[in-house]
Formats: sequence, C-alpha cells, structure tokens
Amino acid sequence: MPPDPCDRTEYQPGELAQWDLWFPPTSVPLEDGSLAKPPVLVGVSGYSRVMVAEMIPSREAHDILSAHLHCLQSLGGVPL
Repeated sequence: MPPDPCDRTEYQPGELAQWDLWFPPTSVPLEDGSLAKPPVLVGVSGYSRVMVAEMIPSREAHDILSAHLHCLQSLGGVPL
C-alpha cells in the first residue's frame, strides 16, 4: 500500500527549522582556564536536517540572538 498522506510530514527547503538550547553534561575548559557548562544554541533544518550550533556565554537575549544570527549566516540565510 502507498504511504498514508496523513502520516507524512514534508517540508520545503527553508520552510522550517527547530532551535533549542542544549546544556553539555560535562564542563568544558574556557579561555581563562576555568571550567563551565555554557549553553549551546542548536538549529536543525526540517528539510535537509543540516545542523548548526554555537556555544554562547549566557542565556541572555543578546547572546542567544547573536548566536542565532551567526548560525543563519553560516547557512547563507542572511546577508553578511
């Protein structure tokens, strides 16, 4: 039998992406020699499943938005 169209979700290129903050389970060394668990902004394209990520210093809006812009630029989604 052919696939049930109600059970299939298809995305067009650039139509959808999922963005989340991920918190590493272990500490990572920082430039000053200390250890921390900084958040990582992770984005995944719904069509191609391409993944981008950017480690950020805090969960403050300016850090999240800056990382979001950098990830989009690395995908060619916004002008440099």
